[in-house]
Amino acid sequence: MDKNLDEKKITLYPKANDVFVDESLACYFRPLLTFSYVHEGTAYSLHLLGTDGLYCEGEYRNSENNFWGFRYVAGKYEFLGDLQVFGEENVPDVHAFLQADFAENKDHYLNDKITVAEYKGRIQADLSEVANFNADYYAEAFYSYEFTKYYYERTGEFRHITELTEGWGHNDEDVLIDQETAQEMSEEFFMNLTWNVTHDYGIDESLVCGAVERYRFMSVIGGGTVLALLKPVEQTVYLLEYFS
Repeated sequence: MDKNLDEKKITLYPKANDVFVDESLACYFRPLLTFSYVHEGTAYSLHLLGTDGLYCEGEYRNSENNFWGFRYVAGKYEFLGDLQVFGEENVPDVHAFLQADFAENKDHYLNDKITVAEYKGRIQADLSEVANFNADYYAEAFYSYEFTKYYYERTGEFRHITELTEGWGHNDEDVLIDQETAQEMSEEFFMNLTWNVTHDYGIDESLVCGAVERYRFMSVIGGGTVLALLKPVEQTVYLLEYFS
């Protein structure tokens, strides 16, 4: 573990009101984990988020190609981008529908080890009535996240849904990727920076603080590594969901 990272100060599935200035953002950015990072004696709570199931349909400053900018405000994130990046999809409505269903049926889903495929078959008809976009993948990511989160809340054990419902093997690697490894993982992104982002953010790999593999929390087919970059002078945090 990097000297700037405190392995005892990692929170899995942090609450939206501890992560966002505007917690309604949680239907777009799912809180995966929070870790403590120390820069020149100042401790920051850095939140790693995942947008599995949503796609960037435009390029806006601080919201382009799965690159997101946030202002760091007293330990919380204030989004600096534009939600129009996701197009005209009615994500809040879909999220509300999925959340209500999960709240009502979560014990059944967990106790009966309902797989992703079974879940999607169950909600497909109603989901198509609610969504104005193809929300199949969004629902898969949502269910994987909520299922593993609920299991963690009940047991204190971090397990992926495929391990619990389909007998996949357990991944016992550290959830948080340390700073040095995360910086190495970002090298390709920065080598092709002008191709990866349209706007100039004044960033380089030295700003990378830590990372996580997104599939550990969300859809197993989603892939991607979520990296956190901190610019302390500007009190800005950038998150990159990178697919190498």
